[in-house]
Amino acid sequence: MRIKVFVFVVMVMFLLVVGCEKRWEEVDVMVHSPNWGSDGKVLFVREERVWENVKGWFYERSDIKSEVSELCEVNADGSGYRVIGEIFDDALQGIDCISSAGEWVVIGDANYKEIWVMRRDGSGLEKVGYGLHPDFSPDASRIVYEKPDSGIWIMNRDGSNNHCIVSDPDAKYPAWSPDDSLIGYLYWGSYEGYGYATFILDIARDTIFSSYPGFYFYDWGGEGTGEIFVGLYWGGFGRIEINTGAVDTINMCVS
Repeated sequence: MRIKVFVFVVMVMFLLVVGCEKRWEEVDVMVHSPNWGSDGKVLFVREERVWENVKGWFYERSDIKSEVSELCEVNADGSGYRVIGEIFDDALQGIDCISSAGEWVVIGDANYKEIWVMRRDGSGLEKVGYGLHPDFSPDASRIVYEKPDSGIWIMNRDGSNNHCIVSDPDAKYPAWSPDDSLIGYLYWGSYEGYGYATFILDIARDTIFSSYPGFYFYDWGGEGTGEIFVGLYWGGFGRIEINTGAVDTINMCVS
């Protein structure tokens, strides 16, 4: 009799717990790392993670049900959105930048410090090396990137001919000029009284073309090599004409 009562009580408690259990799903979507394609479209990364949530009387948990990182494109006016292809399905991957040139895209993964390439049609995803913040040359034949604590490096698209061009470990965030002759990068260290500076490297001559203390390098602008976009040490955002050194303030940030 006692055994029957015990079994009955256990079954009632089980039914109460299970019967009061709630399950629902939540979807997190994040888009980031926009980059202009050579055809005028905007490429970006879309990450989607589906969470399965369970809540009962005495417990609560959330588990990842599915996740995916996709390379997408859209026209500059917001039309023509489409998914080019899946990049990763691993939660530990951390895409922090993409760069496109012609029919190729290079992808930087900040978590594993890996560099991947794929075609614009979504095919041919391949890991070609290790590093951060990769940027394609205009013809997509070479990749410039930051190697952690080892400066700025260049390699071919397939990972071959990997070599250092700036050995200073404080050199970061490199970007190729539109005409393939210069590389701009951020120097994250003390320089002429400032905590950072922008440097422009002449690749063929292996010399510094120009430097700008107190300016935070972002990217090249327009056609050719005429201007770069920078953060201004007095606040805001601007551009520099590298041949004359003239600074044009685009947007001021006043605190």
